[in-house]
Amino acid sequence: MTRLHCALSLALLAAPIFAALPVTPAPDQATLLKSKDPKLAANKKIAYDFFRVVLRGRHLDQAEKYMKDDYIQHNPNADTGIVGFKAYFSKLGGPQAIPDTLPGLVAIQAEGNYVTLSFVREMDDPVNKGQKYTTTWFDMFRIDNGKIAEHWDVATKAAPPSK
Repeated sequence: MTRLHCALSLALLAAPIFAALPVTPAPDQATLLKSKDPKLAANKKIAYDFFRVVLRGRHLDQAEKYMKDDYIQHNPNADTGIVGFKAYFSKLGGPQAIPDTLPGLVAIQAEGNYVTLSFVREMDDPVNKGQKYTTTWFDMFRIDNGKIAEHWDVATKAAPPSK
């Protein structure tokens, strides 16, 4: 057997050893909100509470508390500005109970005026039909004077509904 065949055989046998591990949420979200820098801690709290109250709780009536009117949106499914944001999210249903914590939150990072929240995202496995796998979803915010000024995530355009 050639060296190439040996190397390929070894790689195939070792593949399961190097399989991706499932993404798991952080055990203590309160710890994620802390920072030695008071500005970073405040920015983390704004992004965290916005996600809990407005996005997960769908309390769009509180959006102005967290967002600038000229908010810039980089998700291709929602228009920019607070009006576009509300138009998009109002289609997803009305207010719900505001969660005390964010289910699936993995981490919160803050640097300067930017805050990134990462979440567990469960997906259907296209290779192993009927099974699921986890990956990570990110939302990044730019904070300006205590309000969310800009947002990025990994969203792609939604397919039109089937007729």
